[in-house]
Amino acid sequence: MNKKVTVLLSVCLASSMVACSSQGGTTPETNKSAAGSSNEPITLKFASWSISEAATKDALEQMASTYTSLKPNVKIEFIGIPFGNIKEQTFVMASSGDAPDVIQTFTASFPTYATSDIIAPLDELLGKDYVNDLLPSYKDDYSYQGKLMGVPWAASPYVLYWNKELFKKAGLEAKPPKTYDEMLEAARKIAKLKTDSGEAVYGLGEPTDKLPINGMIFLKTLYSFGGSIFDANGKVNLNTPEATSAYKYYQTLTNENLTPQSAKLKDLRNLFSIGRLGMYVDGYYGKAVFRSLSGKGEAYDNVWEAALVPAGNSSGKSVSIGEAHGLVISKDSKHKQEAADFIKFLTDKDMMLLYHQKSDVVSARKSISSLPEFNTSPFDKVLNEQMSIVKALPKNNPGLEQSYLDMADAVLKVTLAKETPEKTAADIDAKLKQALK
Repeated sequence: MNKKVTVLLSVCLASSMVACSSQGGTTPETNKSAAGSSNEPITLKFASWSISEAATKDALEQMASTYTSLKPNVKIEFIGIPFGNIKEQTFVMASSGDAPDVIQTFTASFPTYATSDIIAPLDELLGKDYVNDLLPSYKDDYSYQGKLMGVPWAASPYVLYWNKELFKKAGLEAKPPKTYDEMLEAARKIAKLKTDSGEAVYGLGEPTDKLPINGMIFLKTLYSFGGSIFDANGKVNLNTPEATSAYKYYQTLTNENLTPQSAKLKDLRNLFSIGRLGMYVDGYYGKAVFRSLSGKGEAYDNVWEAALVPAGNSSGKSVSIGEAHGLVISKDSKHKQEAADFIKFLTDKDMMLLYHQKSDVVSARKSISSLPEFNTSPFDKVLNEQMSIVKALPKNNPGLEQSYLDMADAVLKVTLAKETPEKTAADIDAKLKQALK
């Protein structure tokens, strides 16, 4: 278990970032709760991986500084925990009676929190108006048994990234593919290229390593082929022609060497950043990563563009999934209302605009995501257009995170072990019927 890194932020930092807004802006009045209106000193412990990462640390520190300047009796104590360890460590902390008040989580691992007994329902703490302002698909992704159990914070749809330079070298038109068939044809042409030093160039990357997030991303492909985990009666049914077609797509990518084997998302991001990958699907994180890993900074923005996920052959429409870094409140927190007020502050217009400007995050609140400030660049517009056509993930279930892992394993079997798509669909159908009862 990795050692926690704790960062204490001063409670008295002055801030010039406070702005007034009729669209949920940051003011002392809009963020003062009945429970937090006294001057009683309060410490909110916030477990987060973003506070330990260079790309997001500055934004979070500025947010906390602004909040404590508005509410001087509140101290924000960040507990930095790496992304890969945060679920395990916060559950251990909760079992020992030392749970943080606020915990950062992620869509693929949230089902384990939602179905546990360590977090609190949020509907009453946040209020009806706030809850109703959440985009429906993201609200569903962070609910369990009709209750909102987490807040989608840094939201993102999955969009297609494509390398304009590789398209040009491959003799392709300077425009993104509109359908899966067009995407495969473009990938085949790009995969014939080599780098100047003779290294392979891949046409189209899909994450296929055995990780829960990759099982979640598989749903994007399943939906695009007209499939679903559940049938019309709400029963698991993955042994279908649509699921088989989705697995055939993955097998085509590997059989024709269009995608790297057993890739994680970070592998695809790296390959795209160094000009060895023509296309792949990812969240908003791409731009900052490409700038860093390419070594070219903002100049690398001229190499790539983002586009809607290509339309599936069956539906004829772009369909994607969304994810979000989420925020939950510990059941044992002694300051639940104050923690809820802090979450409302972090997801308010001004703080989301700060986060958006620094990291390209998208708001999951209807009243904010549509504002002009969040739609200034072509990249912004693609993200927000895709946000309007994402499909909700399966309802949270005690077995959902394990099911994501099983779905990732199924993709690995059809690509690496060369199982037939038909057998893979039948096997995963049987597993999920046990896991998602």
